[in-house]
Amino acid sequence: MATSRWLVTRPRPERPNDSRRYRGQLERELILGGSAIVVVLGSGLIALIWGVPALLAALPCFGGVLALGALLWLILKLLEVAARERD
Repeated sequence: MATSRWLVTRPRPERPNDSRRYRGQLERELILGGSAIVVVLGSGLIALIWGVPALLAALPCFGGVLALGALLWLILKLLEVAARERD
């Protein structure tokens, strides 16, 4: 067939060698991206519906929720490291 000589194949992307590191990186990116979307979209909606004073009151709440999430992540990471050292 004449069309087969025009067929260009791309090399297959390499699979990650370290699936744990890839999983950890993916989890971090998803959590940070989701948090950013919630803060930006939530802030925009609060400012649009209730105004700037309500947004200024909501920002410390966003910060507190993010701080609690970071604390939970830190506790789980420490437990993971402790479990890995124990084995």
